[in-house]
Amino acid sequence: MKEFLTNNFEQTQSLASRIASFVYPGLVITLNGDLGAGKTTFTQGFSRALGVKSRVKSPTFNIMNTYMARDFPIYHFDAYRLEMTDAANQGFEDFIGTDGVTLIEWPQYMNDLLPNNRLDITFTRGEDDNERTISIAGVGSVIEIEEKL
Repeated sequence: MKEFLTNNFEQTQSLASRIASFVYPGLVITLNGDLGAGKTTFTQGFSRALGVKSRVKSPTFNIMNTYMARDFPIYHFDAYRLEMTDAANQGFEDFIGTDGVTLIEWPQYMNDLLPNNRLDITFTRGEDDNERTISIAGVGSVIEIEEKL
């Protein structure tokens, strides 16, 4: 596991851009952390680095937003509303780990759909309101991305 300290949203988005340079279609990235921890801020920088021109926002009410990057789609899930339901059999498996990169906020509510190979990113607030510790762990064959950072 690697850890990075960021002190503002620009640094978080810069780290996201760096990670974006290593991604490929089929990759699943989980985004873990409390409300306001930086998951959507990360997704905005990540998406922009891959060429997304449209506004990137948390898909809380839609559960999933799709953005077209330069070379492949980005599937952005916010599974928070799935806390009381089962994520399986809702068609989400048609997107996760397929032709695009999948980002999943609140992945604990989609555990049954998470692949064995993925990149887990955890956002933890620091003492300062803007400070974040961002922990990155490659799971399975995705360890290679963690090692490149």
